[in-house]
Amino acid sequence: MSSKTASTNNIAQARRTVQQLRMEASIERIKEHARNDPLLMGIPTSENPFKDKKTCTIL
Repeated sequence: MSSKTASTNNIAQARRTVQQLRMEASIERIKEHARNDPLLMGIPTSENPFKDKKTCTIL
């Protein structure tokens, strides 16, 4: 493979990569999934798996 062909392939690959990154950067992920994101909306107490089941009766 000649150096000119390799250079052309590298440029084409770089252009595809830039196009892919631009497309990924333009996606509105936060707005699309904000209502399902527990970090933004919080976890309802009824669905929280880490809440205390019982209180301590010794104190």
